[in-house]
Amino acid sequence: MPDRRNFLTQLGALATVGALDAAELRAAAAPGDTWDTSWIDKLSSAQFRVVFNADQVSDGAAADYAAVFFNDYHEVHATADAQTRPVIVCRRLGTPLALNDTLWERYAVGEDTKITDSATHAPAKRNVFRSKLEGLQQRGLIVLVCNIALGNWSARAAKRTNRKTDEVFAEARANLIPGAIRVPSGIYALIRAQNAGCAYMPGD
Repeated sequence: MPDRRNFLTQLGALATVGALDAAELRAAAAPGDTWDTSWIDKLSSAQFRVVFNADQVSDGAAADYAAVFFNDYHEVHATADAQTRPVIVCRRLGTPLALNDTLWERYAVGEDTKITDSATHAPAKRNVFRSKLEGLQQRGLIVLVCNIALGNWSARAAKRTNRKTDEVFAEARANLIPGAIRVPSGIYALIRAQNAGCAYMPGD
């Protein structure tokens, strides 16, 4: 009986989580939202493709993996950058990777994520991964941002700063790192990238 009771409790909890996810999805999708799918065409032009699931910041590990992908394929197969196309999907707790310096400072992202700036040895007030990501973007990296995770991050940031969630969400959408593309969800991005021929890799 205890096992059955535990199972039913867990099942109820899962149902609740599912309901919350659906509510978050409805809240995150703005009426009339349009989605930039140009990144899919960029995948088709590359011979070798990979998508990294950055669901944690993990000290920018996903960016490091993308750099390894570029460099190792060049070393082994003599590929040009245009032949290799990595994708990083920033979702869940990895969302801050795609936020610009303005948001990192305004919402104390470094304190929230426990990320330290090596230049100051204090909680980062800037996106310390931005320059690495931008360098990789110049080589062809595609950075995608989960809209649901962005909405969830905005809700948490609004609560910490006593602001309205929709205002922070609008601010977050306008303050992604240059070139980052918002997608309906991280799940959509991961699956669509694999549909387009990307190998899948964890990003933490």
